[in-house]
Amino acid sequence: MLYWKEARPEAFGIPTEAVEEMESQLKKLRVRIHGYLLIKGENILAEKYYAPFGRESLHRMFSVTKSFTALAVGLLVKDGLVNLSDRICTFFPEKLPEEGVHPWCEEMTIRDMLTMRTCHSSTTYKRYAGKDWTESFFRVEPDHVPGTVFSYDTSSSLVLAALVEKLTGRKMLDYMREKMLDELGFSKEAYIIPDPVGVSQGGSGLMCTLRDVAAVAQLCNHLGTFQGKELLPEEYMREAVSCQVPTDLHPVLDEQCGYGFFIWMPREEGFTFFGMGGQLAVCFPQYDFCYVTMADTIGNPAGVQILHDCFYRTVYPYLEASVGQAKPAGKPSGHDFAGEERLLRECSQGKSYAFYPNTLKWDKAVFDWEKKKVALSVSGEEFSFIFDPEKWIQQPFLNTGFSCECRGVWKMGHFILECYVLSEDMGNVRMDFAWKEERISVRSVCAGEMLPKEMKGHFQGFASAECGK
Repeated sequence: MLYWKEARPEAFGIPTEAVEEMESQLKKLRVRIHGYLLIKGENILAEKYYAPFGRESLHRMFSVTKSFTALAVGLLVKDGLVNLSDRICTFFPEKLPEEGVHPWCEEMTIRDMLTMRTCHSSTTYKRYAGKDWTESFFRVEPDHVPGTVFSYDTSSSLVLAALVEKLTGRKMLDYMREKMLDELGFSKEAYIIPDPVGVSQGGSGLMCTLRDVAAVAQLCNHLGTFQGKELLPEEYMREAVSCQVPTDLHPVLDEQCGYGFFIWMPREEGFTFFGMGGQLAVCFPQYDFCYVTMADTIGNPAGVQILHDCFYRTVYPYLEASVGQAKPAGKPSGHDFAGEERLLRECSQGKSYAFYPNTLKWDKAVFDWEKKKVALSVSGEEFSFIFDPEKWIQQPFLNTGFSCECRGVWKMGHFILECYVLSEDMGNVRMDFAWKEERISVRSVCAGEMLPKEMKGHFQGFASAECGK
């Protein structure tokens, strides 16, 4: 059982004044925070709740639930019930379309789902007429090859929760209680809101206390080991809390640092459980420390970033100053991304990729890494981008008459191409290209008013292509 001990922050090198300053900044910036915790190991250094919320309040944790679902999958792995390379369709034959499932959906693996690299561009049950949210995942038409680019898809976590419940015959939280949560003293009253057919909403439905989240975060800081007992498989946890896929195209800093298994990477070394509205557990294994919040920033586009910034400005510098007390951090899984990038450059040099039918109307792409040039054929028009990984290259922009500056970098087996317009009408187009054998997928985002509506439609969305002969 986890028994929290209360301690003064000074005992671990953090002045009380720094904590008070964090609170003051949050109040000044008018963030509707419901509670926060600062924990070091099993020590609570600061804890505060704002009425009507308190220590025993069950609070909606939204997408923090996804991180719990990832841990439940880790338990399935530990119990020998699944492998991450297993294809999800094999577990749900009754949910597949009678006419046959789409090939892109059929090849999707559990690993693809955990890393948000599904074949869907968004949550499927929000685009499905039926009530069975799990079924929607297999029946909504996909738009790109899985296992390639990052796309935030809550239905993937719902389906994995359904998988846990199907293989164990129990509600996901009950299965987790038996295997790990009861060891931590997790609230007996906690629950997960079900979907319309009774499956636990593994993407957003967790109702629990702030201390419950803190206990699980602290377990993850120790790669699943609690008081000498391995509750979660260490090898799995090393991957879960390490960056598996880049997320550079997201709009704010603390969503741009990468993604593990339903777990975000923060701006500093560590990992984050992140739920809509300011539900956070920002974890730093090297300091055995977590910053945990519950709030309602829904409708405030800067709210979550303020929760991050106030902590990093006030408390975090003292963690860095205490580096002499640091514990070894969980390291990445050891995947040779640099070697993969070299291989991808060599294999794709000068090759032409023909796109499958797509909403962007992209026809063809050719990559010339020696000349640092990407050529695109889009709806009958020819475009080219000259890039450099070290500096911005100024050039014409998409036959618009504007000029822009471009940069292209390889990152974890992905090629990220960014183009920023230099004119009175500023804006940008950013593209993430990811390879899977002889195929590629691209995710493109477009910001600003510099492009006409019809052209903007060519650079906002997803597409996949196959290497031509």
